[in-house]
Amino acid sequence: MKKLFLWILFLAVAFFISIQISKEFHSKVLYLSDAVKIGILNLNNNFSNIITRYFNQVQQIKNLTNALADKEKLQYSYDALKIEHDTLLQALESKPSAMQIILTRMISYVEINNYTKVWLEQKDALQQKENTIFGLIIQNKAAGIATMQNGRLLGYLNGNEKCSYSVTIGDKKAPGVAKHDLNKGFVVDYIPLYPKIEVGEQVQTSGFDEIFYPGVLVGIVESVEEQQGYQIARVKPSIEGANTFYWLVNIDSQKAELALEENTKSKMEESKIFNFSTQD
Repeated sequence: MKKLFLWILFLAVAFFISIQISKEFHSKVLYLSDAVKIGILNLNNNFSNIITRYFNQVQQIKNLTNALADKEKLQYSYDALKIEHDTLLQALESKPSAMQIILTRMISYVEINNYTKVWLEQKDALQQKENTIFGLIIQNKAAGIATMQNGRLLGYLNGNEKCSYSVTIGDKKAPGVAKHDLNKGFVVDYIPLYPKIEVGEQVQTSGFDEIFYPGVLVGIVESVEEQQGYQIARVKPSIEGANTFYWLVNIDSQKAELALEENTKSKMEESKIFNFSTQD
């Protein structure tokens, strides 16, 4: 009986101790389980926050990019209107014009090894502009011209034989025509003999042909020579080579491209008459 009592007592103590150990182990297991669950919840929240921030940043970058493009477009419009306003105050001869500025992209070159002729992205707003001449600008610098041909937008960059537009040179605004010369490269032709053109003077668009607005930088005069009663200046263009993005400038006008050369030539003739009269 005594042995039986001791065994019962031993089993009771062992059972009691096992229950206590079990409670402590269970508590630790629960604590560990809660810690894992909390960690998973925190990780999930952090991951969700990272994804949310990423997409918010993508949307914000997109919005800022669009806002930057709109700001650049407004800046070009402002520059053009300011120059036109100043011209009105000075001469009272120019008239306001409806100007449209559209962002476009270069798609590809038209011909292999010809980097002055490019296909540009077509815009819906240009559907009714067949054969209209547009000015191509980037960073407020003249890059060339473009025109709609058979429903496609074709760009002729500075240095192409089909690219020409009206410009002025220096502070005295000597008129001329920016074009490509087979022997001299990119030049300004049909410049009157007076005033004399100096190396280093800036060449800017004149706006006379209504392809560009006035004051867009074209390049810098590198050399000057006289030819049969007028000057011709070789010019280093401000934009060299093709770029991905351009702004299309369209000024609503019925003037033809060659009218500007006639206008410049007539001024050259006036300069000749003035020269002859001063010599007499």
